[in-house]
Amino acid sequence: MNGRQRVVIERSLRIGVLGAKEVGKTSMITRLLKRRFPDKYSPTIETLFRYDIQTSEKKFTKLEILDTAGNLEFPDMLRKSVRSCHAFVLVFDLSDPVRTFREVETLRQFIHEERSGESVPIIVIGNKSDSVVMEDVVENTIIDAIVSIDWGCTYLTTSAKCDTNISDVYKAVCKELDIKSLQDISVVQRSKDATQKIVKTKRVSLLKRKLSVKSF
Repeated sequence: MNGRQRVVIERSLRIGVLGAKEVGKTSMITRLLKRRFPDKYSPTIETLFRYDIQTSEKKFTKLEILDTAGNLEFPDMLRKSVRSCHAFVLVFDLSDPVRTFREVETLRQFIHEERSGESVPIIVIGNKSDSVVMEDVVENTIIDAIVSIDWGCTYLTTSAKCDTNISDVYKAVCKELDIKSLQDISVVQRSKDATQKIVKTKRVSLLKRKLSVKSF
């Protein structure tokens, strides 16, 4: 015998991270999984990260994180992504809530239409809390009420740049998917680098409509 213990993968789960461009989706994932903040912005890519979460001494849950623009200009690509995921993290920019939260509303509606009749967890993240100014506080309070009360979803504010509340996103995902991690934020990388699948996409058009406070 070689003395190595056999590792068992109990489950394989996929999380879709969606939102408008430049809201910090990739930065948030990189901060969580690689403990660093990207030094430059890389637009219009879709990346699949594969990691293992240890749930007991010999058992792991394989977690796939699909980082995508959620491009509404390409509904077929978005539809394929939405149908493949077990839960969703919808991200918007706290310093630009008028444009980016409207996209979250649209994406949430798209998910409900595509996954009609299914109970699919959705977590909403307001990123870039380090850039929030006093004028944005009222809008954030309204958004918090929409997400938490009207939608019944978990709502968190984060800063990928400052590493603020990033671990809370991981904990929220584990809670929604009933992943009992052996440690609070123990994410074990299966290989030296995350497996990435790059797909060319066009840039998402800016949505310049005013913030809608209605719930779907």
